[in-house]
Amino acid sequence: MHNYPKLLLLCTSLALFTCPLQAQKESPIPTAVEKTIVPQWQKDFENLAPDKQKAYRKHMIEASRLFNQKRVIESLNEIAEAQRIFPDDPNSINLTGACHVEFRNFKKARLAFESALEKQGDYLKDLQGVQGDARKRRMGPILNILFNLAEMDFVTKEWKSCHERIEKIIPVMDPANVSIIRLIEFKYLLCKIKMGQIDEARLLANKHDYLDDYPYYYYANAAISYHDGKESEAERWRASARRVFRRASTLAPWEDTMIEAGYVKSFYGGPEAEK
Repeated sequence: MHNYPKLLLLCTSLALFTCPLQAQKESPIPTAVEKTIVPQWQKDFENLAPDKQKAYRKHMIEASRLFNQKRVIESLNEIAEAQRIFPDDPNSINLTGACHVEFRNFKKARLAFESALEKQGDYLKDLQGVQGDARKRRMGPILNILFNLAEMDFVTKEWKSCHERIEKIIPVMDPANVSIIRLIEFKYLLCKIKMGQIDEARLLANKHDYLDDYPYYYYANAAISYHDGKESEAERWRASARRVFRRASTLAPWEDTMIEAGYVKSFYGGPEAEK
């Protein structure tokens, strides 16, 4: 229905998604039940006049472009114009939440993400027992929102809730999204540490080795070292990551994750995250 730019947007210490993450490759033949799942908001949008649909899409494309340029207030203005035409699209609500994150207003961001998920609630109905390709297809339209809610749990230190969300997200992600999966796996390990499941966290730290193309190995071991009170050892792990992965943009989300977990101090300081 929508044709927005597909952008991975790195917000303040957070990796948020304003358009759907890809689920694993879809089976070519949806089930009869899947064909009947059309959320009410989508039916309502399709009943709009074509000129209103076109104007709405134009505002949302511009809102996404502005957000990607960190012009957040202008992005919110475009979203407001779009929502005057049609207020119920979960994509616009999700993007509103991402804007609130930029201002570190996590309370408002969470409310927006929860509202976006509610709009997509039809995909979650009767999901128990749905497995395999059918489950991946069902969760595809809501993966981005679930991920953003997991991020809210992480930054507000709701470790158990974040842990549970991640367990639902990883199995239905496209294995081609390796960089995203590795970062989510790292957050999962950190949740284990914060929940006191240290033995499980140590096992997860060895899930990938130094031959992997992503910084997981180094940051996982750094987190374990910080937990063990071995700060110098943890710093060496992070230094090794900087030597191997020399681009700051590659390491930024990993460093930000360590800051949010409380192991590394932010250069900018600032208040505690809102809860």
